[in-house]
Amino acid sequence: MNAFDTALLAGFATLLGLGLWRNQVRTSEIRRLADTTGFHYLDNALPRSLTNLPSGITDVWNVLDGEHRGRRVIAFDCKFGEGKGRWRCTVIAVKAERSSITASVFDRDVAIEQIGEWTFIYRPRPFAFVAPQLTPVAELAAYLEAI
Repeated sequence: MNAFDTALLAGFATLLGLGLWRNQVRTSEIRRLADTTGFHYLDNALPRSLTNLPSGITDVWNVLDGEHRGRRVIAFDCKFGEGKGRWRCTVIAVKAERSSITASVFDRDVAIEQIGEWTFIYRPRPFAFVAPQLTPVAELAAYLEAI
């Protein structure tokens, strides 16, 4: 193995380690958010009452479940799509009519989708040159408080 290969391998290992560390930090922050808001942290299990999801969700994790102001709220990180067309985002599901949701006050670019008795709030697929992002935990906390 030459010096270039060694440096390339070291760089890849560093990026992988950084990604794993960032995931652990986010999970800890989400757990802390659950504790402070009275929500339950469910890891990667969606409650049975949430049967229909927006089309294209392939994986979920960091699931929060609880009630706020008398409304059932479930928030989770997820992947939409498959292959090169997939992206990660945070979804908030509220058991309420779409007309009663005012989350778009925070961000005009959010998608608000009604499926059955649930309203889903999430950022749609970004442009190809924009790296997809999960909603920062502080912003997620503000959304949960506003609902």
